[in-house]
Amino acid sequence: MTSVAVSSPLFFFLISGLIVGVILLYLLRPPVLNRLMPSNLIWRRVLRSSRVINERWRWWLSLLLSMLIAICLLLAAFRPSTGGQVDDRSLIIFDNAPSMGALTQDGMSRFNVAKDFVARHLDSLSKDMQVMLVDTQRQVTTPSFGSISQALEILESLSVGSSLDPLVPAQVATVDVSRKFIYTDGVMIGGVPEDFTAISVFEPVPNVGITRLSFAAVPGNTQKRQAFIEIVNGGGESQVVDVALTQTQSRSVTRQVELVPYEKVTQIFDVTDFESGPVKASLLSNTDRFNADDVAFGYITAKRQVRVGFISNNLDSKMFTLLGLMPRIAVTSLTYAEYQGLEADELQFDALVFDEVAVDRKPVIPSMMFGLNSAKWSDISYAPIRSSQVSVEKNSVHPVLGNISMTDLLIESGVTFEMVDGVDALLTSEGEGVLAVAIPGAVKSILLGFDLDKSNLAFLADFPILLSNSIKWLVDEPPVLNANPGTIKLPREITKLYRIDGTDVPLWFADGNAYFHTHETGLFTGFSSNGPLRVSVSQLNRRFSDINKSNLPVIESPNKFGDPVLNGYSLSFLVGALTLILLMADWCLYHRRITQ
Repeated sequence: MTSVAVSSPLFFFLISGLIVGVILLYLLRPPVLNRLMPSNLIWRRVLRSSRVINERWRWWLSLLLSMLIAICLLLAAFRPSTGGQVDDRSLIIFDNAPSMGALTQDGMSRFNVAKDFVARHLDSLSKDMQVMLVDTQRQVTTPSFGSISQALEILESLSVGSSLDPLVPAQVATVDVSRKFIYTDGVMIGGVPEDFTAISVFEPVPNVGITRLSFAAVPGNTQKRQAFIEIVNGGGESQVVDVALTQTQSRSVTRQVELVPYEKVTQIFDVTDFESGPVKASLLSNTDRFNADDVAFGYITAKRQVRVGFISNNLDSKMFTLLGLMPRIAVTSLTYAEYQGLEADELQFDALVFDEVAVDRKPVIPSMMFGLNSAKWSDISYAPIRSSQVSVEKNSVHPVLGNISMTDLLIESGVTFEMVDGVDALLTSEGEGVLAVAIPGAVKSILLGFDLDKSNLAFLADFPILLSNSIKWLVDEPPVLNANPGTIKLPREITKLYRIDGTDVPLWFADGNAYFHTHETGLFTGFSSNGPLRVSVSQLNRRFSDINKSNLPVIESPNKFGDPVLNGYSLSFLVGALTLILLMADWCLYHRRITQ
């Protein structure tokens, strides 16, 4: 429905034309009807209806009612407005950026203060007012005009978001309304357009936050490890904070740091005693009013020395020599009889390599097995290779075969594997089947259906790389992906994702990638055929901690809206109601023969 400004020439012309039209209709004289009847009936009727006053007032009363009804219909149809904007629609933008989570001095967050203000605003509006409520974090995906009760439901569903770039749909700028409001602290949303009324919920508060967390080995001493933590004071007061770096209850370091207003400092911690795995950094301050930036997570993924047990009855194995020459690998040779004599808790190795032995029990630590021809503990079925010369193709996407060609590999005899769920094929032959598999999981395994004596693998230039990749895949910490809260993109190979507490996290897939969404910081582990992926989610952006950078005044109560109007309605609604009343009055007067 279009609207017309009350002060516009068009509206004046419409009203004038309507009045003139009604008067002309009343001035029209209907054609005379000729009827034959006795004259005594006419005189009797005239005498009975005779009045002392002039009978012309009936005509004027009917004309007045008709003009009022026509004018009211015109006003209700064109929705009277001021300044060319509709009076019965209102636009409210609600800022729910991360900075709105800061606590004010009365203990309420800026977000909750703004919600209370908006609720009071909505209660003060006319009951038939149409409201569009839009948030800056796009939690309201398709904003539209609705009733006040619908706006209150949307308001209750909103929460503080995680995006540092608040966004308002572009179409909001062209919405035709008489009043536009924005409730914000003015920190991340930037400038407010001139045609909006800004309601400030800003209040300066103390805040300290973590803006960086990383780990590195000390140059010249790879056995020593350091943690780097950057801390910022985002408030206008000096702060004394306790900085803690924790891995387990027994592995924790703390330090007290003093920061002047808006200062940024870097603290270095010695974490040589920390093992590979997750680490939590945290700040503790008695005056901090914004807790969302007080915790950060990271992973230590140091490449430590790997203890490898080589199990073979061949004391002159070329493989044992190669393992001993590899950096960060300490290899120990055992016969199969010596291996069988060890209990599980006596295997002080990070990985085992079996060569030309029949393994009769499932290894309890990551293992690589050459020439495996029987394993009752495995769910994988075996079949002998039929050909005397077998060429192979490799799974080029698996990390075990990274940077390896395998184009000249020939195999004389061995076994092939029957594929089952959860097992990745490494080497295949078009005529025979799968010749080598990788089994991911808590205890990884690499199984090759041929040994070195029945192939030319040991003579290939790629063989040392194969051993190195295999040991790395078996024992090394998985790669780490650092991300901010929000929608996080993962490699397409990830099929499962869990929080550090074991909670399953929903994934969705699009454009050849996996995605998940989280508002909270924390640690996650994704699983794929290539092994796990660590995901560290922390909000380390300096803008996240700068919650006091605003040009708006301190919190102001929106008292200008007044107390809630219990029976308030817009002018369009009242004009429509008046039209109905006038129509009823005209009907009653006509049928009571007052205006006839």
